[in-house]
Amino acid sequence: MKKRKALAMWLAAMFIISVIAGCSGGGDAGGEKGSATGEGGGEKKLPVRYLLPGTAPQDLDTAVKAINEKLEADGLNLTYEPTYIAWDVWDQKTNLMMSTGEEFELIAIMHDTKGPTVLAGTGGIIPIDDLLNQYGSELKASMPDWIWESAKIDGKITYVPNFWADTAYNDGMFTIRTDLLEANGLTPPKSPEELLDAAETLQKNWPQDNKNVYIKMLEEPAYFLHTTYDTYPFTVADNMIYIDQQGNVKSWLETEEFKKDVQYMNEAYARGLIMSDLLTTPTEVINQEELAGRYLYRPGDVGLSDAILQTFPDAKLDIYYLADQPKFRSYAIRNSNGVSATSPHPEAAIQFLNWVYSSQENMDLVQSGVKDVHWKDTGKNTKDYLAKNENGSPTYELPYWLLGHVEMNRYPTNTDPARLERRTTIADDAVNSITIGFTFDPTNVASQYANCIAELKTSVYPVMHGVVKYEDGYDKMLASMKAAGLDEVVTEYKRQFDEWRAGQQ
Repeated sequence: MKKRKALAMWLAAMFIISVIAGCSGGGDAGGEKGSATGEGGGEKKLPVRYLLPGTAPQDLDTAVKAINEKLEADGLNLTYEPTYIAWDVWDQKTNLMMSTGEEFELIAIMHDTKGPTVLAGTGGIIPIDDLLNQYGSELKASMPDWIWESAKIDGKITYVPNFWADTAYNDGMFTIRTDLLEANGLTPPKSPEELLDAAETLQKNWPQDNKNVYIKMLEEPAYFLHTTYDTYPFTVADNMIYIDQQGNVKSWLETEEFKKDVQYMNEAYARGLIMSDLLTTPTEVINQEELAGRYLYRPGDVGLSDAILQTFPDAKLDIYYLADQPKFRSYAIRNSNGVSATSPHPEAAIQFLNWVYSSQENMDLVQSGVKDVHWKDTGKNTKDYLAKNENGSPTYELPYWLLGHVEMNRYPTNTDPARLERRTTIADDAVNSITIGFTFDPTNVASQYANCIAELKTSVYPVMHGVVKYEDGYDKMLASMKAAGLDEVVTEYKRQFDEWRAGQQ
């Protein structure tokens, strides 16, 4: 009897201890635990384990120490713990971590690889509306409403957009060497035909012995041509689906606009302006040519690297449009950060990001490291690197495309002023695509969608890049894409898009 009474007293004591422990450090994501306000004295700090792709910067430990000291000084009960995962094992490693329930708080999301819809569909990331409302007021206020609308899946905000650049300044233009235009007595091209002629002249008179220089090709539609089409503006999704501003959805590959793109590329290829072995040349070789400044023109907005200036000290770049049209955002963002479903305290992720976006000082620290150690402030949105490794790269930097803000990012001091303004400005007068705020969920056509994405490289890119003539390759290309499931993907996209639009009205 005494033994039973003693046992009962011991169990009661343990229960009380467990309750006290639960109140001080346990609890779920919605509880007071982990409020990270600094109140409560001896609370254990909540880790912010952040999965990032690539190789850890050389001086990561110094930067992380400074970040954590600033978090503590600002009264946040958090510990920043970034983990870098090599690109070649990124998908494999992160998939394994999520499937086995390994705990972490944040994951970088590259929308052109495995996007947020896939991660949300597999239960890897969670909706964050409640977390934003409770812990993310500064974060939420830092970006326009339309950006947050773009981050919704099934009506719920499901990831934190990385609004590192306004896409209105990324589509519809091309970059070309203005110094070479001037040296050849050329004015900026104002039509597709003039652009081809200018490229041909630059190639013929290229200021190096090696004149095997070409147009830089991207695995995306030729947006710089689209401003010249009567149907502009329109949106192309996944290189497969066309959506106009009236909400009509159809197969992109079966449009007149796609045909015009291809015919332009056919002409460029026939003139020798596109690399003859483009389809078999390693991507890194092509990218090295671009980094060296060896391209006739390049779609989109790019800048001058130090490598280009070493070879071409007088090089000047600028962007140009082939037609005078309103700026258009065909999409909102391409990168974001998700809050992991495996985290026992997901609020820590939002608290951390809220702190980062709450001030320029915090953003600078996380992006660039310790001021006057890793970098020097040279003015609004600019910096000089102070600490570099033997390869000339900064010893610490978190790229803005992983975590940044269009109005807070810093660029090298020698960045062209016009490009700096484009990269740090929000175009209030831009037209948003009708698709912004809609996220396609390919679950119902998962196999067809995957097959089509794979088939793009095999069947579509040779035609799209002009290597195969439209007349010779189009029918075979389209048959291969339809066999892969193109019609089913377009039909499902249209169904979801129409339902979403109906819900917006």
